[in-house]
Amino acid sequence: MKKRDLYSEIAEGFEALAEAREGKRTLRTHKIELKPAPEVTAEDLLALRERLKLSRQVFAHYLRTNPRTVENWEQGRAKPNAQAALLIRLVEKFPDTVKRLAEV
Repeated sequence: MKKRDLYSEIAEGFEALAEAREGKRTLRTHKIELKPAPEVTAEDLLALRERLKLSRQVFAHYLRTNPRTVENWEQGRAKPNAQAALLIRLVEKFPDTVKRLAEV
């Protein structure tokens, strides 16, 4: 493993800061609003799947998860993680996402 040169890293940081103050370098910052993970209830998930007229197996295939996992979500034995919940809400808001997921 290569040993870090902390002095050089700190010196580089100070140099970048000085250049930014002189207008030679732009340090862009992005402020984002952290939103909580969306909540997806068992009823929401079942209603969505039925509205899309998809079997549990097909819906799970599009979400790249196991049909048993979708079953557990629908029966309230488990909850989708933040990423899955976000994807489910995306499919709910934009139903054509299902077709797009099939193409990926």
